[in-house]
Amino acid sequence: MIGSLLAAESAIGPTLAVIVGAGMVAQWVAWRLQIPSIIALLAAGLLLGPVFDVVEPDELLGDTLFPLVSLSVAVILFEGGLDLPPRVLRNTGTVVRRLISLGAVVTFLVGWFGARALFDVSNDVAIMLGAVLVVTGPTVVGPLLRFVRPSGTTGPILRAEGVLIDPIGATAALVAFEIVLADETGEALLSTVGIVGLTLLAGAGIGFIAAFVLDIALQRFLIPDQLAVPITFAFVIASFVASNEIQEESGLLAVTVLGMYLARRETSTVRQVLDFNESLRTLLISVLFILLAARIEADALRDVAAPTVAFLLLLVLVARPLSVIVSTIRTPLTWRERVFLMAMAPRGIVAAAVSAIFALRLEDEGVPGADKIVPIVFLTIIGTIVVYGFLAGPAARLLGLAEAQADGVLIAGSHAVGRGLAKELNDRGVKTLLIDTDPYNVTRAIANGLSARRMSALAEEATERLDLRGIGRLLAFTSNDEVNALATGKFARVFGRREVFQLAPGKKRRGQNAVPEEYLGRIIGIDGLTYGMLDERTRQGWKIVGTATGQRIADAVDEQRFLPIARVVDGQMAFLCRNDAVPTAGDVVGVAAPDLARELRSPEGASTAAGPAEPSQSTDSTPHTPDTPPQVNGHQRRSGVDRRLNPDQPAERTVPPETPSTPADRRGSDDGDPGSGQDAAGS
Repeated sequence: MIGSLLAAESAIGPTLAVIVGAGMVAQWVAWRLQIPSIIALLAAGLLLGPVFDVVEPDELLGDTLFPLVSLSVAVILFEGGLDLPPRVLRNTGTVVRRLISLGAVVTFLVGWFGARALFDVSNDVAIMLGAVLVVTGPTVVGPLLRFVRPSGTTGPILRAEGVLIDPIGATAALVAFEIVLADETGEALLSTVGIVGLTLLAGAGIGFIAAFVLDIALQRFLIPDQLAVPITFAFVIASFVASNEIQEESGLLAVTVLGMYLARRETSTVRQVLDFNESLRTLLISVLFILLAARIEADALRDVAAPTVAFLLLLVLVARPLSVIVSTIRTPLTWRERVFLMAMAPRGIVAAAVSAIFALRLEDEGVPGADKIVPIVFLTIIGTIVVYGFLAGPAARLLGLAEAQADGVLIAGSHAVGRGLAKELNDRGVKTLLIDTDPYNVTRAIANGLSARRMSALAEEATERLDLRGIGRLLAFTSNDEVNALATGKFARVFGRREVFQLAPGKKRRGQNAVPEEYLGRIIGIDGLTYGMLDERTRQGWKIVGTATGQRIADAVDEQRFLPIARVVDGQMAFLCRNDAVPTAGDVVGVAAPDLARELRSPEGASTAAGPAEPSQSTDSTPHTPDTPPQVNGHQRRSGVDRRLNPDQPAERTVPPETPSTPADRRGSDDGDPGSGQDAAGS
């Protein structure tokens, strides 16, 4: 017996390693090929399971398979609730409430009648199929939203629906099971009321109590930092198990309530838990989808394949559109947003786990056709993932809610350098969006035909309120090193660490005053470009220019007469970072010395710059550093960067020109106005 246990353990280790490794490879391949990750994960599971028989989940994990799946889903739902702060629900509450109530009822009815008409099953099995398939879930919606990145409120709506519909769907399946087994209508009604009431009492009650206790402990620092994350997950697991012990399938509601309650705080501890859980979620989703696909048996699917295709079309073309229509009546959503909501309703792990559990129970009760529930649900899950996985992206782009290539740049700092850089990039087909807290800087940008918003890069809702269609990277271009570092950290969750850039910290930020490198984004400039360098060069008359690459630019870089910032090839841009080579193809945008700028902008020069330089204005010759800008009438005065680097001459006709006396009467920008030095968080 001991030998068989050791043999089983020796088989589990390598198999789990194969599953985890295949999941990470599938995630990486999906990232490289720019396809939804869940499609790559399903393909990996099919290869490991039915095709090559490398992984057999039921033999590998036995009776522990579905408890482990349920526990993993609970962790994912907790993370989903934790990522639903109250402001998201306030903005999307009406639509979300209708989708998880009226929309769920519509989906159930269509699924019920469709199953009765298309499959050779009893009415009891059809009811169970309709109830199980009302769920979508964050395990599938989340990866698709990260891939598509739609603008507006559609993303938050779908994310909230996916989190909240899972516990509702699990409860609906339990209610359907009790109705099927009830002998009389009155008995079924009493069972329904009892299940729903006890689920709300156990799930919401235990979730709220656990969240309240944990929140108090975290607020009063009764839990040390090194134990905050593990103790939080202990609360999640304990709440899930305790709630399920009182009422079956109520644990999902408990962990969702727990996550949503903690999301009210948005403290550093909650952020720490969320950051850890995001990585854990990726691992769990990878493993779960491979196990899901590997469980598929070709023989069981063959008999229901043809009618399942028709059933899938019914859910996609009838059930989802109807549920969205009834849920969005008299709401401010545009018709484009409503259509996109219709194009996103994939089924996921919860449907698979719940269907498998209740199918076994129905078989034990002798319900005819119960053995067909699992293959029908599995085929429906695969079908919805494939359909919505390939449909969501093109639909969002066709509706104008997303763009095919997110190659644009969000520039935090709408001062003259930022405006000049944005203008040169726009002229070369690169989309830009400027943000700044100084209304003057934003007005100047808009007057010059640039996209700009008055907003701090550190604003709580910046990543949600900004229209990031076609935007795929951030440039933190402010004069404040701390703001730049915090902005790159904030937007790394949106664009990834690879696509967040900033100016190098100034010399005064070295040593004990240095911003730790772990908080910095990627540093732009071949030799590292600091705000102080920009300030010094602009005082000497340097200009932002864009031009074709060539020997002249290479020589100018060697002679330190040109500081390259970005290169653009066929509309595709890339920032130049430390130790990058001087571009040899396409165009390059950077800061040029006065004589070189005149050459490049002359008719004879090989320049693609937008236009003549802005006339220089008189400046104070008193030297100062960007960290301690000079004072004028008690206000910080804008530095030479803002006075000298704006190449947009037409702006002088729309907005009064800047003079040393004008900024003194205006509030300084805290989010990127050169020479400000104030913190962006205080907008």
